[in-house]
Amino acid sequence: MSDTPIWIVDDIVVRPGQGPAFLAACRAHYAPGAEARGMRLAHARVEPAMWLDEEPNRLLLIWAVADVAGVWGAKHVARMSPDVDQFWQDIAAPLIVSRTRSLMAEADQLETLSHV
Repeated sequence: MSDTPIWIVDDIVVRPGQGPAFLAACRAHYAPGAEARGMRLAHARVEPAMWLDEEPNRLLLIWAVADVAGVWGAKHVARMSPDVDQFWQDIAAPLIVSRTRSLMAEADQLETLSHV
């Protein structure tokens, strides 16, 4: 991992009672391929700080990627991999309400990153 990692943040709202099932499916079916593409699951955060049965939970899956080139490489490989689409369509879709993905960097690293 370089000194200027890029963070990929999946912000996911899961259906009531489905948080543990989604996280287990993500770790079993998505994370191994993501790691092969250069992504490392750095954090799996849950809001609120307990699994809910009657309300949705929000999960922030925060992936670390070595650098900007690693992000583009991971995106390219993911587009070519049917396993990625299968996970989000067949496995995750029944468990989630919504998902957004953001790319982030440390504020102090933006100057360095802008000179690529």
